[in-house]
Amino acid sequence: MDSPLPITGSYSTTFGTLRLEARGDKVTGRYTHQDGSVVGTLQGTSLRGTWVQKGNASEGTFSFEFDRGANGFRGTWEGGGSGPWNGVRLELAPADRGGFPGGWNSLTEGPLLAGPMIGEVSPHGAWIWAQARCTSPLTLVVATPDGEVSRITRTPAWNEWLCQVFHVEDLRPGVPYTYWLESTHGKTPARPLSLAPAPDTRAVRIAFGSCLCFYHHADLPILEAIERDAPACLAMIGDNTYYYSFDWQSEHAMMLAQLRARNNPSFRRLVAALPTVGVWDDHDFGPNDADNRFSGKDMAFRAFRRSWANARWGTNATAGVFSSVRMGPAELFLLDSRWYRNQPAHTLLGESQLVWLVESLARSTAPVKIIASPTQVLADAAVAKEWECFRRDAPQELEGLLGEIEARDIRGVVFVSGDLHMANLFHQEGRDLHGRRGPEWWELTTSPLANDPWMESIAGKDRYLVAEVVDRCNYGLIDIDLDRAGSEVLLVCKDEKGRVLFDQPIALPTLAVRR
Repeated sequence: MDSPLPITGSYSTTFGTLRLEARGDKVTGRYTHQDGSVVGTLQGTSLRGTWVQKGNASEGTFSFEFDRGANGFRGTWEGGGSGPWNGVRLELAPADRGGFPGGWNSLTEGPLLAGPMIGEVSPHGAWIWAQARCTSPLTLVVATPDGEVSRITRTPAWNEWLCQVFHVEDLRPGVPYTYWLESTHGKTPARPLSLAPAPDTRAVRIAFGSCLCFYHHADLPILEAIERDAPACLAMIGDNTYYYSFDWQSEHAMMLAQLRARNNPSFRRLVAALPTVGVWDDHDFGPNDADNRFSGKDMAFRAFRRSWANARWGTNATAGVFSSVRMGPAELFLLDSRWYRNQPAHTLLGESQLVWLVESLARSTAPVKIIASPTQVLADAAVAKEWECFRRDAPQELEGLLGEIEARDIRGVVFVSGDLHMANLFHQEGRDLHGRRGPEWWELTTSPLANDPWMESIAGKDRYLVAEVVDRCNYGLIDIDLDRAGSEVLLVCKDEKGRVLFDQPIALPTLAVRR
C-alpha cells in the first residue's frame, strides 16, 4: 500500500516560497508573495481551496495537482484574473512519510529508478552509476562468456537520493564483459560493458555534445546517431540538464532536474551502452551565466557529483569537476568553467586549475590532447556579441594557456566546446615564436544536442571562423587514426541523423612548434 502523499513541506513556487501543513485531508499554508495564505482540501493527489493576500487585499481560488512524493505540483489560480501556479518541493520527504527521490519519468519497475549508466572507463576497470529503487542492497554483476562473475554489493542511502556509483576493477582488456544490476526488486537486462582502448592503440573516436534540454521528448534521434557511430566514449560538456528558477533553490530540486534528464528514454539507452563522462556549464550549475558568486554552488556540486560517474573530481588540493581521461591515443581534459569563474576578476579556470591543466598536458604521453571546455576558447565574435568565451571573460588565462603550450612545445592539442546552440569550427594560425612557428590552433564547437538552435550566423564577424551551422541540432566527433598520414585528427560535426555537416582533417605534425 502506498504511503500518504507527504504534502507537508516547503515549495518554491510561482508566487514565492510556499509552506504547507497537512492534517488529514485539511491543508493550510503561507507563501511569501504579498503575505499570502491558503486553505484547502486534499483529495488523492489534488488540492483545491482558497487563497488570501493581505499585502494587496485580494483573494480567490486555486487548484494544485501533485506528482509522486509531492515533489512538485502544477496548478492554477483565479480571482481578479487567472494564471498558472506551479511549484517544486525544496526537501526530500522521508521514506516513511511517502517521500520519493526519483524524477517524474523514473522507471516504474525493476531494481532501479534510473540508470544504469556506464561512466568513466579504463582498460582495466569501469565506474557504473545507478539510482536504486529503495534502500535494500543493490548488486552490480559483471560476467564473462566463460561464466566468471564478479559481484559488488552496496546499500543505497536515502540522503543520497539512492544514487550509487560502483567501481569494478581488475578487468582484462579484450574480454567481452556483460553487466547487470539486481536487488530484491529484480534485475536489469544484461548489457555489454565496453572498456577504454589501451594507451598504445592507434585509433579512437570520441563523441561530445552539450545542451540537452528536450528531455521530455521520448525519442531523440540524435542520441541514436551517436550510438551508431560507436565512439569509445561520450563527453557531455555542459548544460546536460537545465535548471530553471525553481530548480536552483535547493539540492533536492537540483536532483529532480538531474534525474528527469537522465531518465529520457533515448539518453537512458545510450548511456547504458556507451561510457559517458560529464562536466557542467551554467544551466546544470545554477542560474544563466552564473559564476562562483552563486550562493548555491556547494549544493550544485554535490548534486552534480551524485549524478555522474567520473573517476575523479578536481584534485585533493583543488575542488571542481575537472579531470582527465585517457582513451587510447587521446587524452581528454575536461575543464570546469564555473567553480572558479568570476566575472569581475576575469577568471574562468582559476590559478590552481590552470596550473593543473598545463602540468597535466605537459606530462601526458597521448599523441592527441583534447581540451574539452564548456566555454568557447578561440572564438572572437563572441566578445562583441557579449557571449561567454575565454577571450572576453578570461583573456589572461587564455594567453597564459596558449603561451605555456608553445613554450613547452606540448604537442597534439585541439579544443572542443559547447554552449552556444550553434556549431562552429575555428582556426587560429600558429604564432611567430622568434623564428619558429607555433602550433596551429583548432576548436570545434557543437551545440545543441536537444534544444532550440540560436539561428544567428557569425560568418564574416569572426576572424577565426572556418565553418558554422546555426539552424539544427548537432554533435561532434573527434576521429583519430595515427596511421592516416596527413589527417591523423579529423574534427567532424554531424546532424541529428548522423549526417556530416562539415569536417576538418588535421595533420598531427602541425599541432606542434615548427621551424
